[in-house]
Amino acid sequence: MLLRQFRRPGSPALHDARLRAGRIAEVAPHLAAHAGEEILDAGGAVAIPGLWDQHVHVGQAAQGASRLDTSAMTSVDALLAAVRAELAARPAAAEGETLVGFGHRLVDLEGAPTVAALDAASRAPGGAAVPVVLIGGDAHHAWMSSAALAALGLPARTGIVAEDEWFDAAFHLEDLPGVAARLESGVVRLQEDALSRGIVGLTDMEWSENWRLWERRLPRLRVRTATYLSHLETAPGPTGTPIGTSGLVTMGPLKIIADGSLGSRSAFCRHAYAGAAASSISAGHGILSIDPDALRTAIARAEERGLEAAVHAIGDAAARIVLDAFAALPPRAGRRIEHAQLLTDEDIAGMARLGIAASVQPAHLLDDRDASVELWPGTFEESFRFRDLLRAGVPLLMGSDAPVAPIDPWLAMAAAVHRSADARQAWLPAQQLQPLEALMASVDGAPLLEAGATSDVVLLSDDPFAAVPTTPDGLMDEHAARESAARLREVRPLATILAGQVAFSR
Repeated sequence: MLLRQFRRPGSPALHDARLRAGRIAEVAPHLAAHAGEEILDAGGAVAIPGLWDQHVHVGQAAQGASRLDTSAMTSVDALLAAVRAELAARPAAAEGETLVGFGHRLVDLEGAPTVAALDAASRAPGGAAVPVVLIGGDAHHAWMSSAALAALGLPARTGIVAEDEWFDAAFHLEDLPGVAARLESGVVRLQEDALSRGIVGLTDMEWSENWRLWERRLPRLRVRTATYLSHLETAPGPTGTPIGTSGLVTMGPLKIIADGSLGSRSAFCRHAYAGAAASSISAGHGILSIDPDALRTAIARAEERGLEAAVHAIGDAAARIVLDAFAALPPRAGRRIEHAQLLTDEDIAGMARLGIAASVQPAHLLDDRDASVELWPGTFEESFRFRDLLRAGVPLLMGSDAPVAPIDPWLAMAAAVHRSADARQAWLPAQQLQPLEALMASVDGAPLLEAGATSDVVLLSDDPFAAVPTTPDGLMDEHAARESAARLREVRPLATILAGQVAFSR
C-alpha cells in the first residue's frame, strides 16, 4: 500500500509512506506508485502508529453488553432490586440462564452483601433458583447466589467470594448456564469496536486457558495472550510463540497476582488503611496473594520457559516484594508491573534500575481519586505517578484493565493528561503527562511513522497532541490541560490500518 499525503503530529509537512511486508518500507515527501500498488490518499490527515491496550480481560469485557450494569449502585438494597427487576423482565426462553452483573465497588457499598439476601432476590418467576454472579468493578470479588456457588463447586458461605478464590472460580464462569453462548459474539464486537478506536493490539489477561480460545477464534487485530500460574506448565512458550495460523496472535506473559485492589481494601500496603476494620475482605494492610519465595520461584520458572513476567501489584508493599523478587533473579527483558498504582520514590528508582516497565491504566485514577484520599490518607500522593515514572526512565505501557474501564485509549490518554473526571482541577497535577507523551505510552514502543516501523497506522482528522503550556511553577495550565483532555476524548479515527491493510474506516 502507498499511503499518500499524511502529516505527523506537530508538523504541517505532508509525506507519503510505502507499507510493505508488515513494515513501513520508506517515507518521503513524495513517492512514485509502483505498478498494481494500492493507494490510500490520507488527504492531509494526521497519521500515528497503531494503538495498543496493554491490559484487557477480553472474555469478561466481551460479556459486558449482556451483563447487568451495577456500576452506579451504592447499596446492597439497590443491587437486590436490580436483580429482581432483571429476572422479572426476562423472556421465558432465558429462564434458568445465569445472571451476571458487573461494576459495583465494595468501597462505595452501603450494607452487607449476604448470600441469603441474594438467594431471596434471585428466584425466577416460576420459583426456580437462578445462578447470579455480581462481579465487583475492580474484578477482585463476586457476590454469588447459592445456585452459582454450587454450580462452580464452591463451598457455601454467608458473604462474597474474593481474591484468589474468586480468580480460580472466574476460570469456570463459562460453565454456568447461558454464559458461553454470549461470549464469542461479544469477542467479535469487542474487536470491531477496538479497531474503530484505532487499537491494533491487545494484551489479553483473561482468566482461562486463553491460548486455546484464541486458537479457535478469527482474530481481527493483534493479540498477546497471557497465562496464569495454574497453566504455567501447559501453556505454549516462549513469549512471542505464534498461536493459531492467523499470524496475529502470539503467546504473551505469565500473569501473577501479588495483591488485591484499592476498591476492595485488599491492595497490600506499607501503611494501614483508614477504617480497614470495616472491610469484609481484609483488615490492616491488605492482602499479599503470593508468598515472596513462591513469587520468585514462579518468575524464575516462567523465564526458564521463555515467558515474560507481568506481576499485578497495586499497593506499595506489594510493589516492593515484586521488585525484590525481580532483583534476586538474573536480569531479563520484558518484565513489567501491572497497575503500579502506589509507589514510593525507592520503588520508582528500583523499577528504573531493573528495567521494569509500568503497565498502567490512567482511567482508574478517575474512579480511585476519592477512595485513595479516604483510604490512603498518609500516602495517596504516591498514586498514579506517571510523570515521576517517565522522568526516571521507566517505560509506560498504557491500557484499560477492561472491563474495569472501557477499552478506549483516548479516554486513557485524556486521564493521563488532565487527571480529572469532573469539574475539579487535576488531581496531583505534578504527575500529568503531555498529550504526545500519553500517545507514545499507547503505541507499544513504536516510533512516529518512519521507515522500518510496523505498518500499523491510524489516521486522524485533526492533531490532538499539541503541547499543553505550563505555568511558572512548572505545572500544566489547568484550563489548557482540561481542553486538551476534552479533545482527546472526542477523537474518532478516520481509519485503522493493520499490517498494511485497512481494517476499519469511516
